[in-house]
Amino acid sequence: MLLLVFTLLLSFTGYLLPDDQLGFWAVTVGTNMARATPLLGHEGPFGSMLGMTPYNDVRFGLLGGSIVDANALLRSYIWHCIGIPIVASILMIVHFWRVRKDGGISGPAQVMLEAEGDKPRRGPKAAGE
Repeated sequence: MLLLVFTLLLSFTGYLLPDDQLGFWAVTVGTNMARATPLLGHEGPFGSMLGMTPYNDVRFGLLGGSIVDANALLRSYIWHCIGIPIVASILMIVHFWRVRKDGGISGPAQVMLEAEGDKPRRGPKAAGE
């Protein structure tokens, strides 16, 4: 699930990379949505109970201030090129290690052992049996 979230974050921060009106409004809309995040944003559910204000919520952390300016676009560029790929790479390494450690995607086939007396005989019966 975390890999999906980081893939979406990479896509969103890549959308913010053009330093034009499109990037400016994408940052504005994205950080306004983050402001309404439960527990992390001051406009979201339970935000006021946890003491969130416009100056200590997730939007302030994403923008590095309270307004969208060139520094916010630079911050999203740094997250897109350095921060998110490092975290996503670590999560992919852990994922591939777990797939390899656990024996692949489908896992090993189940082996059904038969009881000793139920073994099928191979070849003709011996005279003494």
